[in-house]
Formats: sequence, C-alpha cells, structure tokens
Amino acid sequence: MSKRRTLKILSSFALTGTLGAAVGLPGSSVAAAGDWPQRPVRLIVPFAPGGSNDVIARKLADSMSKNTGQSFIVENKGGAGGVVGSGYVATSAPDGYTFLFVSGSLATSAAVQKTPYDPKTAFDAVSMVASAPFVVLTRKDFPAKDMKGLLAYAREHPGQINFGSAGLGDSSQMATELLANKAGVKMQTVGYKGISPAQLDLVAGRLDMIITTMASINGTPTDQLPKLAFTGAEREPDYPNIPTVKEATGLDYVVNVWWGVFAPKGVDGAIRNRLNAEIKKAISTEEFAKFLHTAGARPQASTPEELQKLLESDMDQWTETAQAAGIRPQ
Repeated sequence: MSKRRTLKILSSFALTGTLGAAVGLPGSSVAAAGDWPQRPVRLIVPFAPGGSNDVIARKLADSMSKNTGQSFIVENKGGAGGVVGSGYVATSAPDGYTFLFVSGSLATSAAVQKTPYDPKTAFDAVSMVASAPFVVLTRKDFPAKDMKGLLAYAREHPGQINFGSAGLGDSSQMATELLANKAGVKMQTVGYKGISPAQLDLVAGRLDMIITTMASINGTPTDQLPKLAFTGAEREPDYPNIPTVKEATGLDYVVNVWWGVFAPKGVDGAIRNRLNAEIKKAISTEEFAKFLHTAGARPQASTPEELQKLLESDMDQWTETAQAAGIRPQ
C-alpha cells in the first residue's frame, strides 16, 4: 500500500473518532448514563436543616447511596424562601452531579419574588418523590381551639394573627395566604430562613400559628402543639379525629405539598432517566414508605413531564394567590 493511501485511511479514522466524540455516536449517552455516577452526587436543599425538604432528601440520598454504591450528599443552601439554593443549582454545570431537591416552594417563591431564574425554563424536571397535606398548628395558649374558631378570631382581630414561614414565597406562607384569601381574613407573615426556626418560635409562643408539614414537625416539640386541621381532601388515617380545613370551615380549600428533584437545564437525558429510575427504586421500598408515613407523607414518583406540568400549574395558582393577597414581586 502506498504511503499516501495509508495516510488517507488514518485520517479517515481520526475524523470519524472526532465526529463521534463531538456529536455522540449511538449508544454514547447510554454508556455515559451506565457509568454514572462515578463520583459523589450532590442534592442541594434550598432550606435550613431540619425541615421537610431536608428530612426527606437525606432519606432519599441514603437509599440511593446504598442502591448505587456511590455517595449522594445533601447540602443545605437556605435563604430567601428557597431562592438562594435553587439559584445555585440553576447556574450549576449540568454534568449530572448537582441536583435540586425541593418542594412546591419552587413555584410559590417565583410567585412573590423576582427570582434570578425562571423555574419553568431553568431546570430539567426529574421526578416527584412524595406528597402530603399540610397541618394547621397554633401555639399552646392560642384562644381558638379549632379551625372555625381560628378564622373567627382572625375576623375579630384583623391583622393581629402572625404566622411563620420559611421565607417570602415558601409553600407554608402561600398555603396560609390562600387560606386567608378564601376566608376573607388578614394575617401577618413572619419569614425565617427555614421552617424549623419558625416552629421553635411557635413552641416558645412568639408566633400564633403555622401551616407546615408533618415531616417538619415529626419528633420535635412542635408535634405536641394543637393540630387544628389538615389541608388535604380527606382526613388523615393516623389522625381520624382531626378534620380537614374544608370539612371544618366549608371553604373550598384543599392544598397539598409535593417534593421533587430537578437538574440544571441541559443535563444529559440518559442521566436524567437513570436518576428517575433510581428515585423510583428508592421510594418503592416498604422501608421508605414507612419512613414517609411517620412524616405524614406518601411516596409519589412521576415522569419528568408530569413533574414539569405540575410545576407550571402550581406557578399559575400561586401567582393568582399572591396577587389576591396584594403581594408584589420583590
């Protein structure tokens, strides 16, 4: 074979290899997903430790670490109702090693804040993890002892009931604002960097009420405070004597919180599908279901498309709620 012919063949092989690396030959993404994860994966929780996001994320991380043989690490980056941590993920490299574990607050915060990202376009949805109703709690010596009495007190003392939230626009605040709007009452919000410090102030009597999750209060002193109602469509089996808000007041009010995982926009689709499968595997065990049950929640997986649709629907609802409450994006 001539020297010229040999060089031509070698050049052809080199070009093919270059193009394959650039555009990804069939199976290259699958191979990458099959190798993933090759190093620790971070789950960013955009709230302080101790809240429901943190508690559920750590259980999920532990389960996926055992299943994959690679570490899944939870990092808390709280502040601004979840915006700080969510913004961090939005600007992270979509390399499959940084993900956002967040509740529906991803939608609520955007309804009341000028976030540095658009939740609808800044992330790639991966999967839901769980869902649950909220619970309405009051301080131990609050004058009203049931849900109907709470709203009656609010009408008689407009603007005097203060409630805690995990920052402007978090799920607990918006659930309370929606209740106030439905009932035609006015209450004052007090924002914290996470729901845990708000719950501590409720126990200390410095707040009047909180709408939060059982996941957040389970095993804490807050769990001993009066539970007036749950916000779901039906009574909770573990608390058969506690009514729903709708049942107790007649208001058309049903609100649930969800938790899910999102990736920075542009993550490899095969890696996203692999993580979706790992999440479903982790939450499908009896152990995980029991864990969520003690937290008043239930496992609920989804496709990426279902989670994306839920996020967009929630953003529309909470934007309307914020406008009705007179909350302007800040």
